[in-house]
Amino acid sequence: MANPKLKPGDRVFLISMNGENSLFFGDWGTVKKAYVLFGADQYDVKWDNGSTLSLIDGEDKWDITNRKKKTIKENDSNKFFMDNIDVFKYFNMKFLKKYLLMIRDASFTNMYGASPYLYMGRERIEHEFKYKDIHNEEAFEEVLDHANQAQAEMINGVINYLEDKGIEEDMSSINRYLQRFATKIVQTYTFL
Repeated sequence: MANPKLKPGDRVFLISMNGENSLFFGDWGTVKKAYVLFGADQYDVKWDNGSTLSLIDGEDKWDITNRKKKTIKENDSNKFFMDNIDVFKYFNMKFLKKYLLMIRDASFTNMYGASPYLYMGRERIEHEFKYKDIHNEEAFEEVLDHANQAQAEMINGVINYLEDKGIEEDMSSINRYLQRFATKIVQTYTFL
């Protein structure tokens, strides 16, 4: 069970925090205060890395250390996040998740075919659909309006990953990793 109720003093284990680059899967912290704001449980946390970002139920995912003495490896959702940690570390998942929701709402492809649209950019998407009938033109326009930002987020994430891993940053490796990470991001979106 992710997101158990917390109380001050609880040790908390971060699974995911939308749009934050200073905290990652596996970070630990201590709950300082628990309260409800705008109908959502929120917790002020003093993270071991020095951060003081709060947890918000419905936005973030966490677990605690003292439940049934489970190890992290025994939980399938934790294993999924560990297997895909690079997605959360190098990419702006908050924006990319919103962009994938736009693609879903525009209904021009199903989610299994959505990964290329993360890195195609506006011009290429427009060209692909130039002579096709789009049922929800307003939603499609919203996708087009954000396509170049999605492309930039993907390229920046891949370049940061390649730099961190010491992999040469040439067009071939960037394109290969764009495809690989786009697929992982769509899988992560469908899991969340």
